[in-house]
Amino acid sequence: MTRFPMFRATALLLASAAPLPVAAQSGAIVQSVTTPNADRLSEQMRILGRSPNDVSALVEAGRLSGKLGDTDAAMQFLARAEKVAPSDPRIRAARGVALVTMERPGEALALFNSAERAGVAMTPYLAERGLAYDLLGRGTLAQADYRQVLRADEDDEITRRLALSLGIDGNLAEATRVLNPLLLKNDRAAWRVRAFVLAMSGDAIGADRITASMLPGFASSLSPFFRRLPQLAGADRAFAVHFGRLAPSPERIADARLAPPLPAPIRTAAPVAVAAVTRATAPATVRPLSSGERRRQAQAEQARRVAEAQAQQLAQARADETARRESLARANAEKAALAQRERDAQQLAAQQAEQTRIAEATRLEAERVAARQAEERRVAAVALAERDRLAQAARPPVQVAAAPVPVTVVDRPPETPPPATPAASTAATTVAARRETNDDVLARIIRNLDIPASELGVGPPPVATIPTSAAAFAADAAAARKAAEKREADARAADVAKAAAARKLADTRAATAKKAAEAKKLADQKKAEAAEAAKLAAAKRADPERHWVQIAGGANVAGLPAAWAIMANKAPALKGRQAWTTSLRATNRLLTGPFKTDDEAQAFVNTLRKSGVQAFAFTSEVGQKVARVPVK
Repeated sequence: MTRFPMFRATALLLASAAPLPVAAQSGAIVQSVTTPNADRLSEQMRILGRSPNDVSALVEAGRLSGKLGDTDAAMQFLARAEKVAPSDPRIRAARGVALVTMERPGEALALFNSAERAGVAMTPYLAERGLAYDLLGRGTLAQADYRQVLRADEDDEITRRLALSLGIDGNLAEATRVLNPLLLKNDRAAWRVRAFVLAMSGDAIGADRITASMLPGFASSLSPFFRRLPQLAGADRAFAVHFGRLAPSPERIADARLAPPLPAPIRTAAPVAVAAVTRATAPATVRPLSSGERRRQAQAEQARRVAEAQAQQLAQARADETARRESLARANAEKAALAQRERDAQQLAAQQAEQTRIAEATRLEAERVAARQAEERRVAAVALAERDRLAQAARPPVQVAAAPVPVTVVDRPPETPPPATPAASTAATTVAARRETNDDVLARIIRNLDIPASELGVGPPPVATIPTSAAAFAADAAAARKAAEKREADARAADVAKAAAARKLADTRAATAKKAAEAKKLADQKKAEAAEAAKLAAAKRADPERHWVQIAGGANVAGLPAAWAIMANKAPALKGRQAWTTSLRATNRLLTGPFKTDDEAQAFVNTLRKSGVQAFAFTSEVGQKVARVPVK
């Protein structure tokens, strides 16, 4: 970026803390030391300490960092927010704040416009959007945003910006009216703005008097700066008073092309400049141009076309780079979300499989316990039945008293019966059979009679007892029953203990599996980080970040040596230097370098411009390939 030679002094004026003159009253200059934006940023950092993925806190931290000038931190906060919520439009608005601070108002306005269309309230972003309007020469739009902020709340910084915007448009009276309350309070920054407003209105002497008190050692260096301001257009004035830049650069021209369509600017005041008065005279004879003049005109036209082409290429490159980064961020976010979903699915499947295994093991154990309990109940029932049978069998037998049987004494032998007739013989046989049968029954009864020993006179009365073997069996049966009941109780207690142990084991295994999954995830992450670090280190060794100067570009690499020859003929500083190239999507950059620092590259850009070669500084990223171009 081209800066005015006395930029160092201008920068000191922009942020000076030296004592300022007393305008309307005596007394010390009081400078406010409150930092409300820093305090708000600290609050957001505390929120992020508790909840690192809080999107609202990340967006607000990015916005506040941009307002405080820490654009690197702002972009980092917003990149983190974009990973969590890629489609949140507030991220675009907050990124616009940082881009304004980075002197890219066109791209910032495009983001503000996109966020507003998506429904984001612009109130927190009006101050930066107003500055973006000023930097693009749209003072009326800027002043409308500033006034809307001031209607909501008093803000000294916005008051100063409004006064600067009015001064850029040449409205000295209104700028003085807006700024006067701060001047009466001896606000240091307000006096700084007053110097710029006076210079832009053509009162360079008044601006010199202020800077003589603010920066006694730099007043002479700032004097040419103040006298240059009235000759600049609105956008150039804004860049001069806000960033100390007087001449538009290719980067700035390319950025302006990224701005969305804006209303036509309203001409409020033309830049103050000294113009020659032309008298009405008779038409002069048109003198034909000499060959030298025609050549210079052709060279100027060619330089203009080259500058426009380079600006277009730069604008396209920046737009392509922005699109590439956004696409890469979306792809990375989608890849991370997909990987997280796959890990969640794997963990869920593992948990479900473990739960199914535990449920199946519990069911089999329950069936085994139920079968054992049923068998024990069956054995106990058999033992109880056997005990009852033995007890029944062990009872004393019932004593039966037989009725006396009459006995007849025969004193003579039986008479021999006469021979019987066949019929009589048959009847006799039947009667005899019946008599024998009755005798047998009687004999059996007598044999079964149990005559007590007391009646026989042989001992004491009998005592009914259970046979020894039966009593022992009954006792064993009772003991078996008690043992079965105890085993059943023990089995139930053991089942309860086993179930508790199984649950504890299942919980332990699940916790172990979870820890193993987390450990694997952490190991994979560290492995990926190590691989990325190794890759980055290798890229840094092979192709580190380097500083170049781009002098041209083209779609055909083979045509770059010829382009180099043309530029070398115009700029002697290119002779003897090496030409390089690197791709830029469909085109190729024509570079020279590398230079040790960006400032050294910028100094060479300034040298080339003195020879009429439009160039700009370029920094290649780590890992970006840059190849030699064969030139003579």
